[in-house]
Amino acid sequence: MPYVSNDPALWPVIYWDRINNYFVVVSSTAVVYDWSLTFGQEFELVWMHRWSLMTVLYICVRYLGILYSVYVCEANKMTLHCANKDNQPHHTVVSPILDHR
Repeated sequence: MPYVSNDPALWPVIYWDRINNYFVVVSSTAVVYDWSLTFGQEFELVWMHRWSLMTVLYICVRYLGILYSVYVCEANKMTLHCANKDNQPHHTVVSPILDHR
C-alpha cells in the first residue's frame, strides 16, 4: 500500500488540479450535449448530401477535435511518486477523466 504524504505545501496544487478536473468534466459534458442535440440535423445536412471540401473540413473540425482532446487528457496523466511502508519507490498514475477511484 503506498504512503501518501499530507504535506500542506501540496494543498494548492491539489486544489487547482481539482478545479481543472471540474472544468474538463463540464466542458466534456457540454460537447456531448451539443453533439447529441445537433446530430439529427448534422446527419441530414452533412452526411446525406454530396461530399465537398467544406463537408470534409466540417467533419475534421467536429470529430478530430473531440479525438484530440481525449488524446491530450490521456497524455497529460499525472504520475505521483510515492513510497510504500518499506521505503520502496511506488509510482501511481492518476488520470483526470478516466480514473474513477
